[in-house]
Amino acid sequence: MDCLRRIAPPLALAAAFAVFVQMCVVLAGRVPAGALTVALTAGALALALLRAPRPVRALRRLTRPLVLQACAGGLLAVAGAPALIAAMRMTDAPAGSIVVFWVSGGWAAVAALGAAAVALRERRVLVAGWSVAGALLAVAGVAGVVADWERPSSFSPLVRFAPQELGMLLGGVLLLAGGLLLVRVASSSGMDGTLLWASASGFLVSLVWWVASGVPYGWSALVEHSVEVVLAAVAWGLVCALWPTTLRTFGPAAGAASLSVTPVLLSALILLEQFVGVAGPQPLVVPGVLAGSLLVVAGVCALAHAHGAQASATPRTLMLASAAPALLALVGLLLPAIAVRADVTVTGGVFAGSWTMNGAESVAGWAAVALAVLVIVAVVDARPGWPVAATLAASAAWPWLLDVPTHVWNPALAPGIQQYYGTEYGSIGFTALPDAAMTGAVILGAVTMVAIMAMRRMRGRRSHIDNGGS
Repeated sequence: MDCLRRIAPPLALAAAFAVFVQMCVVLAGRVPAGALTVALTAGALALALLRAPRPVRALRRLTRPLVLQACAGGLLAVAGAPALIAAMRMTDAPAGSIVVFWVSGGWAAVAALGAAAVALRERRVLVAGWSVAGALLAVAGVAGVVADWERPSSFSPLVRFAPQELGMLLGGVLLLAGGLLLVRVASSSGMDGTLLWASASGFLVSLVWWVASGVPYGWSALVEHSVEVVLAAVAWGLVCALWPTTLRTFGPAAGAASLSVTPVLLSALILLEQFVGVAGPQPLVVPGVLAGSLLVVAGVCALAHAHGAQASATPRTLMLASAAPALLALVGLLLPAIAVRADVTVTGGVFAGSWTMNGAESVAGWAAVALAVLVIVAVVDARPGWPVAATLAASAAWPWLLDVPTHVWNPALAPGIQQYYGTEYGSIGFTALPDAAMTGAVILGAVTMVAIMAMRRMRGRRSHIDNGGS
């Protein structure tokens, strides 16, 4: 029970962030960006007031320089991060799967790489290695999940709306920078007052933006989507309250783990709806979703393990062997991996075409790279148990991602052709091609991880005997 209570903030953060992302997919583009940001920051301010038993005293506890820092953190994290999502989405473009990819996987990668940068500055190379491995696994896993939410998928990042998508990714940078700034202020003046100043500044700036962009239209949109807006505001308020707490107690790597599980939780909800019979047809490609989810779980285990990682003496032969899967995986990115066939029949003509995508255009290719990077890190860790076990499970499910592309939309084809995919007028299919390098990387990586675990267990037994154990 004590352990569960201790990890409650990251767990609650994961649940709240999943709700926030889902509501953003529903609302962004339908509610004006200024109005939506005001609603979200109002939720953050309300939660900050509720958690402070004496708000006036908490506000006065901060000196003027600390107030300025707290307000800056609020502008970045409380207002800036969601404002970029709201401003960059145009109704249904980018698609919901792409929004989830960048806001969940992208923001998680930003936080994990931030943790790696901090660790390198402190000369903790192994911690940085686990953080990088967790970031790669999280991004590959999130891509695998969202790309299998439907077939053909709407998932085509950086193909049609690259500026908008990169703008959403920038929101993760603002969230991390603002969160770390709030942690710095809270370390000397308490979290209650820090969150109050941060959320108040975010709300006021958002209100100015809304008024400048036109209140009447935004108000009518808020009323029309009032239930979703309230859910989004409460969820974002919880995220703003839990994010600095998680960063302060567990570090950015744990925060990244909480952000990365969003598509897994949303997929579980869809499957639950199917189980209880309250939803329509099943849109998910279940094997691909499961494989992507296992990659996310492996990434979470790597990120959770990063903070307490300890280096261990490792035979040079095993260290050299651990690099082989990564080399094979990189070669696999260059080889043909997926065969594509598209057929479209519309008034005025027929299109029938086929082409080949290489490993760098397949989710399995990048998943192989992520798995291989974890092998390199695990081989020098004293106790890599949970991350290795999760990675072995993800490796076993990896073949389910072989025919999953990183993008469906082909920039070389006319949009007028591709818009008919998935309708009665057009179809597109993907078939996995043999990629010996990519497959060899995953198999060799799994064998190396088994060897790592066997070696660590034998070393533990010898240590136990040497210490007089029975």
